[in-house]
Amino acid sequence: MAVSCWSLTSERKPAWQTGGVVCLVMSVVAYVACQTFADPDIWGHVKFGQDILQSGSITDRDPYSYLTSGQVWINHEWLTEVIFAAVFALGGSPALILMKAGLTFLTLGLVYWHLLRHSLSALRGGIVLMFAVHLVSPAVRFIRPHTFTYLLFVVTLLLLDQADRGRRRWLWGIPIVFALWANLHGGVLAGLAIVIVWSFVHIAAAVYRTHKICPSILAFGGSVIVAAIATLLNPYGGRLFHFLVQPATFIRPEITEWQPTNIMSLYGVMYLVFLAMAMAGCLYSRRERRLSPIAVLCCMALAPLLAYRHGPLFGLAIPLLAGEHIGDAWNRWSSKASSVLGKRTEAWVQRCLAGLAIAAASVALYLSLPYIKCIRIDPVRGISFPARAVAVLGKSGAEGNLAIEFNWGEYAIWHLSPRFKVSLDGRRETIYSDEVRKENLNFAFGIGDWDKLIRDRDTHMALVQKTRAVFNLLKLTPGWVLVYEDSLSAIFAKRGSPFVQNIREAKPDALPDDGVGLCFP
Repeated sequence: MAVSCWSLTSERKPAWQTGGVVCLVMSVVAYVACQTFADPDIWGHVKFGQDILQSGSITDRDPYSYLTSGQVWINHEWLTEVIFAAVFALGGSPALILMKAGLTFLTLGLVYWHLLRHSLSALRGGIVLMFAVHLVSPAVRFIRPHTFTYLLFVVTLLLLDQADRGRRRWLWGIPIVFALWANLHGGVLAGLAIVIVWSFVHIAAAVYRTHKICPSILAFGGSVIVAAIATLLNPYGGRLFHFLVQPATFIRPEITEWQPTNIMSLYGVMYLVFLAMAMAGCLYSRRERRLSPIAVLCCMALAPLLAYRHGPLFGLAIPLLAGEHIGDAWNRWSSKASSVLGKRTEAWVQRCLAGLAIAAASVALYLSLPYIKCIRIDPVRGISFPARAVAVLGKSGAEGNLAIEFNWGEYAIWHLSPRFKVSLDGRRETIYSDEVRKENLNFAFGIGDWDKLIRDRDTHMALVQKTRAVFNLLKLTPGWVLVYEDSLSAIFAKRGSPFVQNIREAKPDALPDDGVGLCFP
């Protein structure tokens, strides 16, 4: 007997029981999606989007830093920033939160829908989805262009999966997806790699099996070509692809999300458990093991070991690529467990769980509401921002070139431009040269030729973290004076600067030093 994808056993459950479980699962997704905290780049994304909307064009020259002269700005996220700015103009921070929550809800909803279509009950599919939610949640608590990549990554896998099952017309969606993706986020490079791997394995298997060129081979070969061509439909053409390949190979020791996943952490353990679940499903399943999804699955399993930021893509890939095998293996196991438990007992348990699910769904949705009001600065879930120090600079009337670490750069751009220009911000390789990034990194950490940034560049002031070595180094540097400090940060200025006294006498509004509890913007 075929197993219903809506049942826990081979017998169909009442619709209200299934609906209760679905409501609970998706309300948990909504709760996770609504949690939103300030990311270092949110100020820049909205600001740069506002610039494009106001000017009606995408500028390739940067007005916000004093160290980008002659550099071409390849803004590979320009369309995302336009969307962010338009949504912010429409409804402020709550609108941004709802947009991000909606994209996340749609992404995980598609994954859940895929699981339900492939032999998993609402409950079992929900359990599998919760693993994916855990791996995705650290990334979707911020409003970032990555959110579009997660959605388009899922859509790409669904299109490839349908085409691999013989519905080749679904491949017509590939150029549409990649034309959008190339203008939304650099994750399009990962999407293109997935299409290449999937298509190559499919073509190799088809040639081995048939020993001739069949329509399937032409369709998947064409999908690689159209995906590549579609990525050229952006303001920078082929330069975008060249730009994206270079940052993907950089080692970034100062950025946590570019480090390998820590297997000993809770996140790492969940990665291993989810991977083991997929492997067990593929081994124990009675369904056909198609080579293309397995090849892509192997690639995605390795990705988090290279960089933590790939964990969400792995979490989304497992249900899409191994979900049907997990479901079939689970059904085989549960058919034995069901005979031991007894149908009456199992039915009673199901009814209790469904009732609890409906109640819990209501609670989860209620708890989601407070998160919609504010994009909160929370150092526990994000980073600290020098709210009081930046306010002091704003009140003082000072202006000039400000040395600052990249995590604070776009916060300063939003609050202090055009009076101040920064030495670095989160755009990094999209606008700053390797030399400039190295100078800022040495300065921020007080290593190597750390003072080159203030010695050889036209730097007038510096905003630094007090916990870094540069704070004490600047105190000992002739020609520089400490003009402000609080528990998080300090401001130094060149001796003789006309703004030294202004900064010392500035009286900003009562603000927390680290911005904790404040809301964007």
